[in-house]
Parts: sequence; structure tokens; C-alpha cells
Amino acid sequence: MNATPFAAVAAHAQRLKQKTLLELFAADANRAEALTFEAPHLIADFSKQRIDAEALASIGALAEAMQFDDWRARMFAGEIVNTTEGRAAKHWALRIQDPPGGDNEITAVLDRMHNFGHEIAESGDFDAIIHLGIGGSDLGPRVVLDALKAHRRPNLQVRFAANVDGADVADAIEGLDPKRTLLIVVSKTFTTQETLANAAFVRAWGPARIAAATATPDKAVEWGMAEEDVFPFWDWVGGRYSLWSSVSLVCEIALAHGAFFKMLEGAEAMDEHFRDTPFAQNLPAISAAVQMWNREALGHGSYAVIPYSERLRLLPAYLQQLEMESNGKRVTRDGQAIERSACAVTWGAAGTNAQHSFFQLLHQGVEEIPVEFIINAGAHEGPQSHRAKVFANALAQARALMVGKQGVEPHRTFPGNRASTLMAIDALSPEALGALLAFYEHRTFAQAVLAGVNPFDQFGVELGKEMANQLLPALEGGQKLDTDPSTAAWLKRLG
Repeated sequence: MNATPFAAVAAHAQRLKQKTLLELFAADANRAEALTFEAPHLIADFSKQRIDAEALASIGALAEAMQFDDWRARMFAGEIVNTTEGRAAKHWALRIQDPPGGDNEITAVLDRMHNFGHEIAESGDFDAIIHLGIGGSDLGPRVVLDALKAHRRPNLQVRFAANVDGADVADAIEGLDPKRTLLIVVSKTFTTQETLANAAFVRAWGPARIAAATATPDKAVEWGMAEEDVFPFWDWVGGRYSLWSSVSLVCEIALAHGAFFKMLEGAEAMDEHFRDTPFAQNLPAISAAVQMWNREALGHGSYAVIPYSERLRLLPAYLQQLEMESNGKRVTRDGQAIERSACAVTWGAAGTNAQHSFFQLLHQGVEEIPVEFIINAGAHEGPQSHRAKVFANALAQARALMVGKQGVEPHRTFPGNRASTLMAIDALSPEALGALLAFYEHRTFAQAVLAGVNPFDQFGVELGKEMANQLLPALEGGQKLDTDPSTAAWLKRLG
């Protein structure tokens, strides 16, 4: 990280640590308006963060020193930005609704997905879809179908299995008729241990039809797929950025009225905002600045994301992978050790449920944990009288974290002065969901640029997988291995 610009950021952090949030509001009557930013389908209020315009300007200077504009332009030009693997990161290209030159390979795959989805949904031959994947091949479609339940086809159920624990895949097939079930196998390499183990089990169960989404179509055909039922994507699509591709074939089938393509439209609108808007007004970039500020300047090791929407209950799990697999790095893209973590621990759950579990820690725990509240400002499903209650709780929690409560006995005291962001989508529509998920992708990229890391590789997931393959023969066949005493004892105990 460039030392001089970050020194200016650190100096602002020391200045603002001496002030409370209430003092910052008292000193600036325009604070709420000045620290609220908008983008397509999304608005975010950062005024309850311990930051001000001067501090944000210092992060803007840091972004300039870290060549933010250049890295952003390189990504959108399709140049190599995944430097360790020599790849572009063109997930944004999957969302272009009118690509230059008209017909291209992306459009061709999307058209095939649409036609296949129409065939499956309208044939009357299928009651269920089982989607097998893991990580980015699983979390993206899950969060989309959960969020857009109101847009689902009513007579087609979807089940997911990701875990190699056999209970997961056993649950997926329970009670289904294999002769009326479509199996979709999703694996970028078509070598993923968990996915292929589950796929072999379900294939033996005898589903009526099997389709695949993969970047290695030949391997899917070798596995036994019909070529016309294999939907490719490309090696420049990272797993955690892949929900816009054929990975979401299940979404195109299960969602009605073109909802999947509307989601792409919303994401494209956010792409255009991120690509064309200067850093100082760019919502994903400003949000990345606040994330970096809390982690690197103020030293907060984690943050909680709390969607006050039951339909967004899976968003925290989705963001855990997106953010921590992307930016959970210890070296820069040049291989140099970084001085501070480029990524906070991401965790959370849906409100209001979360208020009755870990909000005790957020309000009265020793460590301050910044919170990101997300609300759906549009129409809600179910009893309309509940809508105001959801809003009241979200607003109250953000205010309570800031204001606190003093003048009472110690165990009833709330220290307050705890930071939060409040964000709102304009509706829980396919377009707004697309914009929201694209916002988080671009924020993750912007935060990576500020830290100087590569957000598009994930070598940290490899070592454990390699060792699991080494240990498997000892557990399955009793083969002796030269390993540490603790692992050896467990192999003997479990074998």
C-alpha cells in the first residue's frame, strides 16, 4: 500500500476517533444529506459512520495513488486484471443487454438457456429441479431464487445440494419422482469433488434429464451428458462472480416472466454507474472506502450485514464468499506482504431475527462492530401492516447503536457511538436485486484496488482440498500415511 496517502487517511482516523457521531451531526447540519449516495435502484446513508468529507477525500487520494481509475478501466476493457492467473475478469460482460456487433457467444448461450428453460417449464414433464454445485456454483442461484420467490413458477420446486455430507443430497431427492426431475450439475472445471460425488449419487437415482453448466464442456460430455444439454461459460468468469452465466440455468427455468433477464438489466445499470461515475460520487467506490476505513484505519476486524428482509436472508452467506474469498489475502498482487488486512470478517443474519440473538454483542459488547442495514423500501409480501414494523426496527437499531443510553446502572448502559450504514433498494424486484448484487461485486473490486490485492484468485482454498485427497485413501482403504501424530490418531479413530 502506498504509505504517504495512507498516512493521511490514518491522520484523519486519529482526528475522528476523538469525536462522537452525535458531535459530528451537531457540527454539520447537512451531514445526512452530504453522506447519502445513490445509484440505480439503491441508496446508501453513511452519515452514521465515523467519517466525514475530509476523510473520504483522503481515501479518494489513496485511490488515485493505487490507480483506481486505471484498474477499473482495465477490467471493463477486458484486459488481464487477474494477474496471478493471467485472466480477464469479464463477469460484467454477461450482463450487457445489447452487445456490440449483435450476436456473440454470450448471447448465444443466453438464448439457449432461455429456450431450454421454456422447454422444461412448459413441457409439463417436470415437477422438480435438483441443482448441484458448491461455492459460487451454489450460493448465487440460491440467493436469487430465495430473494425472488414472488417471481417463481408455482408448480416447479427447486432443491439444492452442495455439501459432500450425504445428508444434503439425500434430502434433495427425498419425496421426489426421478422420472419428473431435472438434474443440473454445475462445476467450472467439472472436477469438483463434492459436486461430482453428489452428481454420481443422483444420476444413479435416475433423473429424467441431466444438464450441466461448466467451463469445460468436453469433461461434462465425457461424464455422460448430452452435448445439447451442456451450457458453457468461460474461464474469465470467477465462481463467485458467475451467477450471471449458465451457472444460473436453474434461475432461468424456475423464474417466470423473464425475471432472470430483468436481473441482468439491473446489474448492467449498476455496471454503468460504477464504470462511468467519478470516485467521489461512485456508490460502490464510496462504500469500499468506508469498508477500508473501518477495517484499516479504525481497526474493526469484522462487520455485520443485516438485511431487514426475509427474502434476503441468504445475502450474508453470499457476501461471506464474495468478500472473504476475493479479498482475504495476505500479499499484494505483486506478492508483497500487506501491512493490514484487506478484508474484514463478514457475518450477519436477517433482521428482525438477529435482534434476538447477537444484537446484545453489537450494543454492549467490548468491541465495536460496524453494521450494514439493508431494507426493501418497496412493496412487501404478506400482511402490509408488518411493513412499518420492519422499517421501525431497522431505523431504531441504527439510532440505538449511535445514541446509546447513559445514566443508568452499568448493566443497562449502552455506550452508543457505534457505526452503521443504512441502505435501501427501491423494491425487491429482479432489476433491484441485480443492481444490489452487482453493487457488492464492484465494492469488492474497489476495496481490492485500495489494498492492492487481486480479488479474482483464491489459492487459499487449494491446500485443504489437496490434503483431503491425500487423506482419503487412509479413510477408505486403511492405507498408511506419513502425517502428524494428531492427524494419524484421528485417521485411526475414524477409519
